[in-house]
Amino acid sequence: MAAAGDRLRVISPSDRAEILETVSRADWAATHRDADAYVALFTDDAVLDGAQGDHPGREAIHLAVGPVWAAEGPASLHLTLNAVVEAVDAGGGGATARSILLIVAPGAPPSIVSVHEIVQTLVRGDTGWLIQRRSVAIAD
Repeated sequence: MAAAGDRLRVISPSDRAEILETVSRADWAATHRDADAYVALFTDDAVLDGAQGDHPGREAIHLAVGPVWAAEGPASLHLTLNAVVEAVDAGGGGATARSILLIVAPGAPPSIVSVHEIVQTLVRGDTGWLIQRRSVAIAD
């Protein structure tokens, strides 16, 4: 929800689709352990924060994701669920995407590794929507 005093702005269906695509691509890159593709979805000054610490900037994010993904085991699926996009005009025309990240270890049967609540702030860049902040919290 928008903070008191922020004006809600309507987000176009095309912007909503692009934002959801960016969010999904981040989890696709994590599934495929592609740190370059993952980091390319972030702004230069982005922050990744949560239980694994705060990682400001693309370089720090790039360095952080390898150990995080390795801790999940040799393979895991990152599934973005129930994404909700809110556009808030607080001067920058950004958007917030809230979703559930379900991390699943493949196998027979598959098993749930973890469930997280993800809140991402996105801004429109020259090449489309980019993640400015990705906050990861263990779902309770």
